[in-house]
Amino acid sequence: MIILTPRKTFPYTGSLPVPLAAKLNTPSPSTTIPSSTPPEQDLRLSKRTEYGLRAIVQLAQLWPRNFVQSKDLAEHEDLPNKFLESILLALRRGGFLESKVGSGGGYRLSRAPREIRVGDIIRRLEGRLTIKESPAPMETSPGKIAVRLINQKLTDATDDVLDNMTLEELMDHVTRASTGQQAMYYI
Repeated sequence: MIILTPRKTFPYTGSLPVPLAAKLNTPSPSTTIPSSTPPEQDLRLSKRTEYGLRAIVQLAQLWPRNFVQSKDLAEHEDLPNKFLESILLALRRGGFLESKVGSGGGYRLSRAPREIRVGDIIRRLEGRLTIKESPAPMETSPGKIAVRLINQKLTDATDDVLDNMTLEELMDHVTRASTGQQAMYYI
């Protein structure tokens, strides 16, 4: 599940006309109120999905070479091994990975990175890409309708991006980002 997480609270400094403020039970200007929509929010993945993507990116870099043991993936990405093992098993059951037991065993991608969609990986780990809102009742206000429409557009855009990005394309972005960071670091 993709989760928007609030980062901070901010002081309410605006003023409303007294009758409107009374209707809304608006706090006094000196009151700090927690906001469900602060100015800065990050789009966040669950730890399960984050760890799964980190591991699968490592496996994509090594594809189609040898199998990699989960403990080596966990060590390289600084992830908890037991949790990573359960994630890798879910990805194997989903057909993204294949495994081999014994010497030289471990995990590797079951098919080429260009054949794996990022949205499919996230669905396997989360059960869905985004949360779909239930239809709003007819008596909602124009403001609530506007918020629902914007949320639906954001959901559709997120689904579209993740469903149309392959693991290979993600790897290209990773390579460009890491090359850009290194170039900036040495300047």
